[in-house]
Amino acid sequence: MSPIKEIERDLDWRETELATLRLLLANRAVQARERTVLFRAAWTLLYAHYEGFCKFALTVYYDTLKRSGKKCDEFPFPVQCFAVSKNLKKIRDLPRKELLQKIVKFSDEHLKSSPSFPEVETDSNLWPDKLIELLYDADLVTPSLPLHNRKLETLVRRRNKIAHGERDIIKELDYYVEYEDAFKIVAYELVFAINDKLEAL
Repeated sequence: MSPIKEIERDLDWRETELATLRLLLANRAVQARERTVLFRAAWTLLYAHYEGFCKFALTVYYDTLKRSGKKCDEFPFPVQCFAVSKNLKKIRDLPRKELLQKIVKFSDEHLKSSPSFPEVETDSNLWPDKLIELLYDADLVTPSLPLHNRKLETLVRRRNKIAHGERDIIKELDYYVEYEDAFKIVAYELVFAINDKLEAL
């Protein structure tokens, strides 16, 4: 299976799960109390799919770059920086003599070889600023992300309140759907951005 098909399949099952829950939320036969619980569960699940999909897609992307046969210095500069970030952290506190030895060999050992990317870290909460940072490191652009920053920030904030046991209530389906739509738009743009980059390899 191609990397892009793998990413699309991952997004498909997430969308199916969200659609199933949305059907339950739209069912007028569901009592108000149960509906409140469903909305809280839906909000938490929506966040899980937002973070999970972004992390999965970027991980597949980096795995594909690693297997491409290209050397680290053949990738765009932000991608190079991400690839060597762990190695740079390891050497920065070395004594001067050892540090200089590592610097002299750094290009041959890391930039002139196949890249070794660190794990994609979302820092437990994929705030929009963190997503922007991850996309910059990957040299990927999702044009509508600035338009949805506030919605994604609210998605994270309200999910945290629910996850920490606060009584955060979502009452309207239309309100919830706005946030689901924001996730989907950003997710599809991420698929397109990754596809464009992989086709250019």
